[in-house]
Amino acid sequence: MSWKIIVSTSASWDIANGIDYYKLQQKGLGRKFENKVHTTIKRIQKYPFAASFALESEGVRYKVMDVFPFIILYKFDEVNIYILRVFNTNKNPLF
Repeated sequence: MSWKIIVSTSASWDIANGIDYYKLQQKGLGRKFENKVHTTIKRIQKYPFAASFALESEGVRYKVMDVFPFIILYKFDEVNIYILRVFNTNKNPLF
């Protein structure tokens, strides 16, 4: 089965901010981050059950990205995978 990917506005904002941040750090790094996000989302789409639960009671799972300190939070139903956030693990979620 192939699930349809639906990226939330918050996740799109997270991705754009990550790209902008890494562009300022080193030439080409923003593009590498963007590619890694897309690769990770494709893995989620192929194996949605493989990731760990973040909030089991709500069905929210997370997938750790390679290389970059980010996790992708998502949930899914029978036909859609909802990308909820692309969270920088180096940031304090309370601020």
